[in-house]
Amino acid sequence: MSKVTKCMCEECHHNNNFKCTADGIEVRSSGDVRVQTADGTACNTFKTQQR
Repeated sequence: MSKVTKCMCEECHHNNNFKCTADGIEVRSSGDVRVQTADGTACNTFKTQQR
């Protein structure tokens, strides 16, 4: 499995100084019938940071 090395979502719990600390991620379509761009995807591993 590929290791995710970069995370630009500052609100994600798994983001540590723009490095992803999740063991793995799950990416799904975000409702599009057929995904054709990154805008049609969503990281299902996202978890909101506790502040």
